[in-house]
Amino acid sequence: MSSSNGEAPAVTVIEVRLFAVLRERAGKGRLALELESPARVSDALAALAAQEPFAELLARVPLHLAVNREDADADTPLCSGDELALIPPVSGGAQEPSSLAAPHVRVTAEALSIEALMRAVQDPGSGAIVVFQGVTRELARLEYEAYEEMAQERIEAILRECIREHDLRGAAAEHRVGEVPLGEPSVIVAVSAAHREQAFAGAREAIDQIKAQAPIWKREHYADGSAQWVDGAQPQSAAGAPGALTHLDEAGRARMVDIQDKPVSERLARARARVRMSPATAAAVLAGNGPKGEVLGVARLAGVQAAKQTGLLIPLAHPLALTFADVSAGVDADAGLVELVAEARTVGRTGVEMEAMTAAAVAALTVYDMVKGLERGVVLEEVVLLEKHGGRNDYRRQEP
Repeated sequence: MSSSNGEAPAVTVIEVRLFAVLRERAGKGRLALELESPARVSDALAALAAQEPFAELLARVPLHLAVNREDADADTPLCSGDELALIPPVSGGAQEPSSLAAPHVRVTAEALSIEALMRAVQDPGSGAIVVFQGVTRELARLEYEAYEEMAQERIEAILRECIREHDLRGAAAEHRVGEVPLGEPSVIVAVSAAHREQAFAGAREAIDQIKAQAPIWKREHYADGSAQWVDGAQPQSAAGAPGALTHLDEAGRARMVDIQDKPVSERLARARARVRMSPATAAAVLAGNGPKGEVLGVARLAGVQAAKQTGLLIPLAHPLALTFADVSAGVDADAGLVELVAEARTVGRTGVEMEAMTAAAVAALTVYDMVKGLERGVVLEEVVLLEKHGGRNDYRRQEP
């Protein structure tokens, strides 16, 4: 490159320091980088992203930047002789594992490599890496066809859910299309986690869901030259078959869902109930001088007790050992509104949405019972789930 006057442009030569997974993947801890002057950190990052293996790493690993051992950002200027350090999250920090994990997904006609997928999920915080590969067996070859764009998106969504649900540090999957000879892998899944239990569970969940959901078809080729497409099943949504009700058996009878194969995780849910009344009655609730005594304290205790009894009140709900249950209450006397927010937590295989909603509903009913001597026209306006965490999916209500 030359400048407008024909002279070579001035250059800035810096040293880049790499650590942990960056150093490991690059195969060295230092490298020289030549940039056109004037240069900033953003120019250095762009130059690195054009090289292997930095494009994938810079997109996946959140970095702290330092120039000459001082904190820096993308706009920090660089001079020749400067040292730019790319610092991944340290192992002793409180970084959430899921923030380190961006799924690597590829649907390709090329041969697959276990080593490449292992490198894609390596992370300083990983204590275990589990790899699964599906290999052509007993046949001359397999042939795969895919709706590639949709398959790529679906597999990425599956891996993101596995990362969140199983607390994985990383997840990667590649699926081959076209012909796959005998003995070669058609699909590889790799996951990393802090502990082996998480890694095994995450890998199993990932391959099971890829097989169930990704729009990929398989054709078997036999030694006699014949071939046939393998019978498949209707692709499932994340919750199972489209439109399926999980509380019905094959004969359409109500049943309790078997949760023994679900992973154990921390579960939390919050629900809200609102009770509408006259401003005068709400003022009495706020003052704690209802006809039956202090209203909100009794309502809170009733809600907690109800949360613990949900398995007895709701026929198909699982009895749960709650680790926490509480109800908070607020009063807007001018608006004539009492708001009750219930929270329930457990560590288990199923969620606590019903426990939180039952607690909120019973707390609201208790408010009615405590003030009905003042006003019979009190209205329970709503009982809604505000949020849930844990299990297959999270949820947060979007308020209007």
